[in-house]
Amino acid sequence: MPLATVAAPQDEVVEMDEICLRQSPPLWLWIGVSRRVGQVLGFALGDRTDEMLALVWSDVPADYRDKPVRTDHWGAYTRFFASFPAGQHRGCDKGSGETSRAEAWNTKWRQRQSALVRRSCGVSERIADDIFERYLILAGQHNQECAKRWNSQDSHQQQPTLTTR
Repeated sequence: MPLATVAAPQDEVVEMDEICLRQSPPLWLWIGVSRRVGQVLGFALGDRTDEMLALVWSDVPADYRDKPVRTDHWGAYTRFFASFPAGQHRGCDKGSGETSRAEAWNTKWRQRQSALVRRSCGVSERIADDIFERYLILAGQHNQECAKRWNSQDSHQQQPTLTTR
């Protein structure tokens, strides 16, 4: 089920971040978020590899792929974005505010789903599927709220509409 997103504003920036949900077995959530609109553009659940980053980027809608990208300094980002136009990607220090939307979303996610990722809970073979399904629902609802807020603002000359990719 694809995430519904608002068309990319001209001055949009894509923030990307990853967060460890479980240490044993290792489970990472990778996410791409639009800075101005605040919506989730794409996500992947798996290990902390270059392949997971590529999977997230493949979910990002085409009209966002030429926008500036901000990440932390994890090596996968540098390797992945090396082939992109010069200046499109910039690694930023934590606390700089350049990835604050993505980091805030990850914190929100961790708090809402803490029962699934606590060490004390039993580890189901389907835990990754469970987390993926819950995240998809949460991100879909979040994107609908963002679209409503974005489309109701008076300052936009052309009102973007909610699209499904």
